[in-house]
Amino acid sequence: MDSQFDNADEHYWNRSSRAAFSFDDDDDDIDIADGHGAARAAAGHTKLSTKHENNAIFNDDTISEASFDNSAALGTLNHLSIKAILSDEALQLVLQEQTLDDHVMPKGVTPEEELKLLRRQIQSTLYSPNLEATAQKLLHGKVAPLEMFKSLLEKQQLLEKALANGGDAVIGVLLFLKRTLNTTQFHGILEQRPKALEHYLSYLRQSGDLSSYIETLQRFGRHQEAALQQFQAAMACSGIAARKQQLQRLIDAYAKAGVGVIPLYEQVFHAALKLQLLQEKEGLTHQFGEHATPIELLYVCCAQNKNWKDQDMLKVTSPQRFAADQEISPAQYEWTALNERAQAQAYADLECIFERVSTWHPLKSRQFHISFDLALAVQRLFELQAPATVLQLFLSKMSNSSEKLALAQRVKCIKAVIDAMVSLKQQQELQQLRESLPERSEEQFYCENALKSLQSKRWTTDNIKLKL
Repeated sequence: MDSQFDNADEHYWNRSSRAAFSFDDDDDDIDIADGHGAARAAAGHTKLSTKHENNAIFNDDTISEASFDNSAALGTLNHLSIKAILSDEALQLVLQEQTLDDHVMPKGVTPEEELKLLRRQIQSTLYSPNLEATAQKLLHGKVAPLEMFKSLLEKQQLLEKALANGGDAVIGVLLFLKRTLNTTQFHGILEQRPKALEHYLSYLRQSGDLSSYIETLQRFGRHQEAALQQFQAAMACSGIAARKQQLQRLIDAYAKAGVGVIPLYEQVFHAALKLQLLQEKEGLTHQFGEHATPIELLYVCCAQNKNWKDQDMLKVTSPQRFAADQEISPAQYEWTALNERAQAQAYADLECIFERVSTWHPLKSRQFHISFDLALAVQRLFELQAPATVLQLFLSKMSNSSEKLALAQRVKCIKAVIDAMVSLKQQQELQQLRESLPERSEEQFYCENALKSLQSKRWTTDNIKLKL
C-alpha cells in the first residue's frame, strides 16, 4: 500500500502541469531525475533562445495570437493567419496605435496586465514611436506620450510634423518643447519657424498670460504690438487712480528703454495720462463713463463750448486745446465738431469751425478750410437733416462743377443744382428744371435769375466775338 502511494506522489510531482515555476533563467541548475524532466528542460531552453532571437520582449503581446491554433473556434478558417489580413507595415501601425492608447494601470491589476504595461514602457523608453502616428494622435485630441523624444532633432521633427497637420497639436508640442528645452533653444526654434511663433503667441493671448505674451513680443522685436498691449492693459484698469499709476509706470519704463521707436509710444502714454487727469479734474465721465475715448471726450468738450468764434486756448476743455493735447488730427477734430453741432442744430457755428486764418498773413480774412473730403461733410449733413441753406454753403465750396451737380442732385439741394448748371452752361437743362419747379416758389425765381444771367453772359461773349 505504501509503495502505491509513493508511486502516486512521484507521478504527481513529475507531471508537466504540476512543474514548479522558477524565476531563474538558468535551466542548467534544474535537477530532474527522470528522462522526461531532461526533455522538458531542453525544450524550455530552445523556446527561450528562440524568444531572445526574435527580441520578443519589445514586441506586442498579440504576437502569440497570430500563431494560436484556433481551429476549434474558427472552423474552416483554421489556416487563416493575421498576416494574410494585414501587411507588416499596417500591423506595425496598429501596434503603435495600441501602444499610444495605453494608460497607467490602476492598483489591483493582474500580473499579466502589469507585465504587458512594463513591456510597453520599456519599448517607449528605448525606441521612439512613429512621428506620423504621434502627430495623428495629437491632432485627434488623443493622449500620446512625448517623453521618448529625447534629442533636439527628434523634437524639431515632431514640431515640423505637428505644423504640417495644424490644429491644437502644435500647442501641445510647443508646450512640451518649452518644458524640456532651455530658453535659448526654445526661442531659437520659434525664431526659425514664424508659424510656430504665431501659434505660441495666440496661445499666450487666449490663456490670459499677458506678461509672457508681452515679453515674447519684445524678445522677437515686435515692440509696437507689445506697447499696444501694455497700453490696453493699463487703460483696462478699473478706476482713474489705477490707470494713472499704470500709465506713469509705462512712461518711466519706456523713458529708460532706449529703443528707437519708443518716443512715439511715449507721446501716446503722456496723452492718455493727461486725459485721466482731465477726467479726474473736470468730471467729463458722466456721459460716456470712465473708459471714454479721446474722441468721445472731445464730443463732450464741443457740447460744452459756448464760443466757437474765438476759443480760449488756456482752457483745457476748449475743443481746439483738447484736440492739441490729445494729438487728435484736424480731420478727426472737424468731423467730431461737425457731428456735434449738427445734432445740436447749431448750424451757425459750422462756419466758424471750418474757417481758418492764414498764418503767414494774420490780417487777411478767414478762409474756408476742411481737412477731409467735402462730399462726406455734405452727405453727413444731409443724413442729419440739415437745412438746404447749410448744404448749399458747403456745396458752394466745391470746385468741380460736375461732381457738385451730381452731389447736389443726390442731396436734393435745388439752388446748388442751379449753380452747378450755370457753371456748366447747361441752359437747356436749366429751362427744363424751371418748368418742373413749383410756380412762384423761391427755387423757381432763383432759377429764372440764373437763366437771365447765363443768357446775358452769352450775348456779351457773342458780341465781343463779332467785333473781333
